[in-house]
Amino acid sequence: MKRALLSCLLCILISWTIQAQSNDSIPKIKSHYSIAVGTGWSHYFSNMDLVPSQNVHKDFIGTSFRFMWEPEYRLSLGLETGFYRIFKVDSVLTEEYTMHSRMNMVPLLLVVRMRIVDNFYLSVAPGLAVQYTKITGIGDEVTSTQYSFANFESCASYLYPISKHLFAGAEARVMYIGKTNDYLMSLNVVFGIR
Repeated sequence: MKRALLSCLLCILISWTIQAQSNDSIPKIKSHYSIAVGTGWSHYFSNMDLVPSQNVHKDFIGTSFRFMWEPEYRLSLGLETGFYRIFKVDSVLTEEYTMHSRMNMVPLLLVVRMRIVDNFYLSVAPGLAVQYTKITGIGDEVTSTQYSFANFESCASYLYPISKHLFAGAEARVMYIGKTNDYLMSLNVVFGIR
C-alpha cells in the first residue's frame, strides 16, 4: 500500500513538473546547486514503552545537512544526511547500579523536492539510516549498530532568499524508521548557500 501511494505521488509530481515548464508563473532561474544546514527540535514517537516513561527522554536537538541540484523547473533532486538523538534512558536499578542507554541515528536519504509556490517546497525522501546504541552502567559497556533500509521522510519547507546566494527558512519533517517501525518528527531552522 505504501509503495502504491509513493508511486502515485511521484507520478503526480512529475506530471505537474512537465506541465509547469511551459506556462509557469514562478520565474525560471538558471540551474544551480545548494547546500543547507538545519537544526532544531526533534521528538521520537515509539510504538512500545519498555521502561517507565519518566526515565525515557525523547526530545532533543537534531541537525540535518542537505545538498540539492535545483534546475530551472519545479522539481529538484538531492541528498540529505544528519544526526539525531533518538532516545536517552537513565534508570536506577538498585542503590549500587544505574543504567544509561543512548540511541543515535544518521540517515542517508535521496530527496525529491518540488517548489509549490514562491519559497515554499514539499519533499519526499526514501533512504537508509544507521542507528547507534550504547548502554553503560551494568558491567561492560555495550554498543551496537543497526542498519535500517526502509525509511521514508516527508518535509515542508519555507526558504526565503536573503541575498543572491544566501537563504534562510524553516522546515517541518516527519521520518518513518523502518527498522523499529517508529517515527521521528523535527522542526528546523535552515540556513543555506546557492
